[in-house]
Amino acid sequence: MARDNTARTRLVVAVSHPIQHFVSFYRALAADASIDLHVIFSAPIGVTPYYDEEMRSEIAWNMDMLAGYSHEFLDSREGRQVSFWSMNSPRVAERLAAARPDAIIIYGYAQMNPLRALFWARRHRVPVMMISDSEQLQHRAWWKRVAKSVLVRRVYGACTAFLSVGDRNEDHYRDYGARDEAIFRSPFTIDEASFRAAAHDRARHRAAVRAELGIPDDCKVLLFVGKLSARKRPDDLIAALKVLQDRNRTGYRALFLGNGELTNTLSATAKAESLPAIFAGFVNVDRLPPLYAASDILVHPSQHDPHPLICSEAACVGLPMILSDRVGAMGATDVARPGENALSFPCGNIERLVDIVLEIGEDPARLAAMGVRSRRIFDELSIARSVAGVKEALRYAGA
Repeated sequence: MARDNTARTRLVVAVSHPIQHFVSFYRALAADASIDLHVIFSAPIGVTPYYDEEMRSEIAWNMDMLAGYSHEFLDSREGRQVSFWSMNSPRVAERLAAARPDAIIIYGYAQMNPLRALFWARRHRVPVMMISDSEQLQHRAWWKRVAKSVLVRRVYGACTAFLSVGDRNEDHYRDYGARDEAIFRSPFTIDEASFRAAAHDRARHRAAVRAELGIPDDCKVLLFVGKLSARKRPDDLIAALKVLQDRNRTGYRALFLGNGELTNTLSATAKAESLPAIFAGFVNVDRLPPLYAASDILVHPSQHDPHPLICSEAACVGLPMILSDRVGAMGATDVARPGENALSFPCGNIERLVDIVLEIGEDPARLAAMGVRSRRIFDELSIARSVAGVKEALRYAGA
């Protein structure tokens, strides 16, 4: 029997746990008149407070993670870390059968439950859309590349369509056999309403936050957002502050939002060197937008970050970005566009990082123009684009 073209598409998302950035995505899909959404979470991690090992903090999100869309949990255990085998439930097939999906979205292949969902979908001829932030920037041993190629090509070969979060992500899909016509741009989402509101009222937030933190209005604030771990290289920004100080460029402050293994070391270094660094610790989601609004440039020196959502948050507020060449959000049609709203430096090259800071920071007109460009780029890649990409993929899949 042919499917009724006027019926809503029953779309099931299979994902590990409620993730603060994706909640807006689920609500937007559920609000679309053509989609009947149901989300199957593996576990309720994040709904209640949990301890993040890399952040070295207990996380309790100040937001409702579950309202506005249909959902269920395969497992009631809250405190586990997300890993391949911890996200592994034999109930996946049972719950998918009960949900009767016309199409399924899965997140990557690094956990067992999405693979279970993929196997179920293949058996029942239900189209699967893959979404991930994977890219090809990381160097791996040859044997790992070979093994990964065999595995990933098999997984991707079983998928009907691919939801892409950016340029590098699309390159990854193509490298593992995805056809161009099966790839649809659907950026990862943020709490767009809150960040847009902060951008609209930026002058007030800037004045209030700077007064609270003791930052002069004429200082340029270099913003770092994320875990203070070796992988993110926050120490590169501390080193850049030292070079700026040695060059007698005193009009800069670094604002670190986050915790981690390097917090005490970085704080001690900044104090010993009299560097203008502020460590705000873990900052909850409701407090983030005003802190972005009070800043001038996002700096992300990470050595491995496929597509960090801090880039989308910065663009939404109107910040230029300085990213290491190991950050996968840079691309001609991505949220960080070279020479337009973002500049890149070789990971670990402190002198080049400092040069770029000065290149932007000492040119008020360029700083302002890059900020305006950030907001316009974000408008192209907003949640409306995320939902549109899913709907395009559903039409392609015949769902």
